[in-house]
Amino acid sequence: MSAGRNDRAATHTLQQMDWIDRFFGNFLMELREADATPEQVCKVAWKPVPPKDLVITGPDRDLSFHKVEIVPDEAERYLTRLPPANFDVEALLEHQKLIFVLLPGFTHHTLRFPAFYELVEPRRSPLEVVKLAPSADGRSIVETFTHRGPGTKLVYAGYPRSNASSDRILRPLFRLLHESPSLRQWVDGEGYRIVFVGYSYGAPLALELLAAMNAGVFDDRFLLPATQALLAINGDIHGSYLADFVTHPETSFNVQRAVGLMRQFNFLGLPLGIRTEQERNDMLGGVRALGHTVRKARLRKILRQMPRHLKYVTISAFLPAGDYDTNPIRNFDDVTMYLQSLTARDVSIYNDGQMVLEDTFLPAFPGVPRENFFHLGAVRSHHWGVSWRTFNSGNNHFPRPSYYRALVRTLHELGIG
Repeated sequence: MSAGRNDRAATHTLQQMDWIDRFFGNFLMELREADATPEQVCKVAWKPVPPKDLVITGPDRDLSFHKVEIVPDEAERYLTRLPPANFDVEALLEHQKLIFVLLPGFTHHTLRFPAFYELVEPRRSPLEVVKLAPSADGRSIVETFTHRGPGTKLVYAGYPRSNASSDRILRPLFRLLHESPSLRQWVDGEGYRIVFVGYSYGAPLALELLAAMNAGVFDDRFLLPATQALLAINGDIHGSYLADFVTHPETSFNVQRAVGLMRQFNFLGLPLGIRTEQERNDMLGGVRALGHTVRKARLRKILRQMPRHLKYVTISAFLPAGDYDTNPIRNFDDVTMYLQSLTARDVSIYNDGQMVLEDTFLPAFPGVPRENFFHLGAVRSHHWGVSWRTFNSGNNHFPRPSYYRALVRTLHELGIG
């Protein structure tokens, strides 16, 4: 490797470490503003360690969290060394002309509290929140406003067939966004810019959508030129071991068998939001699309189609097995996520119950400058904890408002907005 290439690689590594540190500092500031104790900080944050210092998978993989774990004395030092509060997130959200387009995860129609939604509590939040969904006859877009703040827009893209393969979702998703009257007015009429936020399955959907618009597959008139960045939260970028496991025909529990039982006994699908024959038909292809084989194939297909002007931002999570509350009476969500985490336990300790850490990283896209990639590190949470308060029956105690505010601050520092 030439000296110049070595210099660029070193600069890139320093840049990434800087942004891991920056998000960590912002998260701690927000936790301090929420009166978190050092003990509480230890339960939700990891040290800002760059991925290159972790051995995530393989025969010599890390078997303990000693590289990243924070103890209360360290947390207290971190908190006392933070500068005074000098940043008003509410003022930023009130005045910046930015639209967060949230692409939610697999079976998103089961969500009760979408990611970022808790920033509208209390109701004086400056966010304006709208959910987009196709009309019953599919001919138009229904916009449902759930909060009318004066500032930053949060657009929840309620794409149809939310447990289907991405090739079934992309065109309806594009139409949902491109034909939204409010989205077009904010961009064309008022000069707003867009950040796509892809949570879980929403991250590869965002990548495929951006690639398709950039390659001219869709006749985009305003979305891509207005887009500044993609933020991938716990993204299913390279594939999920959980999806691999449940689609393998020889496993004790697999999707094929589950769908067959749901067809016989409809009530079995209700806790998973699977109510209709269409949803049952979509299930196998959708879960396969979350696995490594399909995700890596789709990623190879779009590598050279990604827009070069965007900033690509990722953030991840992982949680020790001992952090799950495995009492089903107290927290059925944790029990469910713990059982899911067993499929990745022997692959890596760095997993969030559904994703192994390295599978949430973006590859280098040819033609996209390396300085356009930013990894913000990881938080101490399971996969659901960063996104919603409860799914089945439980309370995911991760401090989502502090987390979202820290993300908003960090994106602003990245020049996004």
